[in-house]
Amino acid sequence: MHQEILMYHSLLIKILLAVLVINALVPFFARHHIATQMRYTRISFFIFFGFLTMVAFSGLVAFMVLEYPWNLSLTLMVAALVILIALETYRSKKLHQRWMLSENGATVSLLYVSAQIAIIAAMTVLMIMEKKGAISLS
Repeated sequence: MHQEILMYHSLLIKILLAVLVINALVPFFARHHIATQMRYTRISFFIFFGFLTMVAFSGLVAFMVLEYPWNLSLTLMVAALVILIALETYRSKKLHQRWMLSENGATVSLLYVSAQIAIIAAMTVLMIMEKKGAISLS
């Protein structure tokens, strides 16, 4: 059961990364039509938050069921979650400002999504290194 819980959590993280890659590409698909870009970006915004919530909930279930003690790695995961939420909110606000000026926000969107992918990749590398015993975050 322990391996299954962690497998679901890691699978949801991989799906979240795929959603982020799609979020990075959405503004480029409808580059010349601001209204279409707005609609697809808003849809991807809610899909991102849906999967982010699923990742957070599966992590919470793993924490409770597997009875992990609170340590630095869990603190880093919570901090990463808060930073991802803040980055997505800022991305949405910046895109909205660009759209009000009838400008394309593809480069701004790509910048924020790249930062989100980098945070998730860094957390994944840290967790793999901790699992392999290379570092200790306990």
